[in-house]
Amino acid sequence: MYKLELHCHNREVSVCSNCPAEQLIEIYQKAGYSGLVSTNHINRGTYERLPDWPWEQKAEYFLAGFHALKAAAGGDFDVLLGCEINLSPVEPLPMKWQKQGWRGYIPNDYLIYGVTEEWLIRTGDMRYMPLEELSRIAREAGFLIVHAHPFRTGTVMQDPKLFDGYEVFNGNGWHNSNNDLADALAGMRGKIRTSGSDLHSVGDFPRGGIETEHRIRDNETLLRTLRSGKYHLILNTETDPEEAGTVKS
Repeated sequence: MYKLELHCHNREVSVCSNCPAEQLIEIYQKAGYSGLVSTNHINRGTYERLPDWPWEQKAEYFLAGFHALKAAAGGDFDVLLGCEINLSPVEPLPMKWQKQGWRGYIPNDYLIYGVTEEWLIRTGDMRYMPLEELSRIAREAGFLIVHAHPFRTGTVMQDPKLFDGYEVFNGNGWHNSNNDLADALAGMRGKIRTSGSDLHSVGDFPRGGIETEHRIRDNETLLRTLRSGKYHLILNTETDPEEAGTVKS
């Protein structure tokens, strides 16, 4: 069996992470994973120090985190390209959100699987797209869009027709993601179910991902596997790193 992480961040891009690429790879190799999907943030924080860069340069900056992971992994560990996009708009916010009490950042994040470097560069700055547009362009490219931690405190629920799946287990210990509610929602709506550690820190350990009988070495195989449902979710709720690896059908 092979284990693949579906949600993690390295500090070369994600400013909320303190884990460099080499250490991230080491963490997952020690935990028995065969690979990971790099899902660094495309959000305000990633580009807050680069406001005047053209998008092509911002995209290359984002991709540098993926390339750092690939270089650290060598040939014995698989690194696939994905992303986690936040669509918090610039002020003023739409009235429907103002009425809900929002004045700035909205903690809705969307995981895109199947991403290519060419698509990221060609598409432009997705942070300011409506969710409907992001969903459309991702699906037209053949990718999957998954609502990350949909019941984390502060998240604004969106039209389920815009998603292919829900992250039903998020292993980030710094947030309450109400994973049981996410799992129930995915089951009720017949959506793809994913699991991810959402690992950011050197002191964290892998808690999520998927386990398969075949090794997933590229995005084409990942997309086919997620659509087929032929995988087990890794759902580790233990606090002891030695217990990591609990799986569930």
